[in-house]
Amino acid sequence: MALYWNPEKQTRPKPGEQDKTKLEELADACSAAIDAGTSVDLPSGSRESFTYTVADQANVSEMFTACLAGATGYIYHANNGPCKTYPVADIVAIYSTLSMYKTSQLTYHNQLKQYVLTLDDPEVVEAVTYGQELTGTYLEQYNTLMAEAQEQMQVVLSKLGGGSDAAGR
Repeated sequence: MALYWNPEKQTRPKPGEQDKTKLEELADACSAAIDAGTSVDLPSGSRESFTYTVADQANVSEMFTACLAGATGYIYHANNGPCKTYPVADIVAIYSTLSMYKTSQLTYHNQLKQYVLTLDDPEVVEAVTYGQELTGTYLEQYNTLMAEAQEQMQVVLSKLGGGSDAAGR
């Protein structure tokens, strides 16, 4: 794996020349984690898993927007499940959980990347893996940003008249 950083310039291998750089590897892992999605505890009583690819993000956003506009339910499906009509409360839980999940992955990735950019030793860089625990200022910044994101999600959810714990997972 190439060391991603040269003090004079950022270097990237040419296609077929070298493996991915560490920053590319971490970015790919972040994207894969978002695409894989997560499970959502639905107010209707079930726990269902949803992927969150770019297409899924558009679909979930469309459902949520329809609810904001007054829809009382919307047809969608969990992973490998049949289509069914989800009530508004479930749609809010799906949207808020997946949205916060994406935010947490992007924020984690950014903090991990900031850490990697401080490293000078190629062996230490190579040892960094997506999913490792953040520490120090990187963990503090992550926690601060996620608290801000949670507050903003609560503002959005309050516009629907409740849903205070939907994004708290």
